[in-house]
Amino acid sequence: MGCCGQGRAALRQATKPTEPRPAAAPSERRVLVHYRASAPVVVRGVASGRLYEFDAGQPTLYVSEGDAAALLKSRWFERRD
Repeated sequence: MGCCGQGRAALRQATKPTEPRPAAAPSERRVLVHYRASAPVVVRGVASGRLYEFDAGQPTLYVSEGDAAALLKSRWFERRD
């Protein structure tokens, strides 16, 4: 039986892409969003429920268009196209 720390590490690896990537499905529109701070943060998309992990090493990610609308209302995120 593994400890809960192993589960968290697996979740981090599963939710953190190695580089920004385009939409997986043509029907889903994605927006390139940049995180302005350096402290790591994990946010759950309000529209999709997906987890997005931003940090100094990975500050720019493609996010679902519905999720991007909410993130861009914050001063911590800006659109990058």
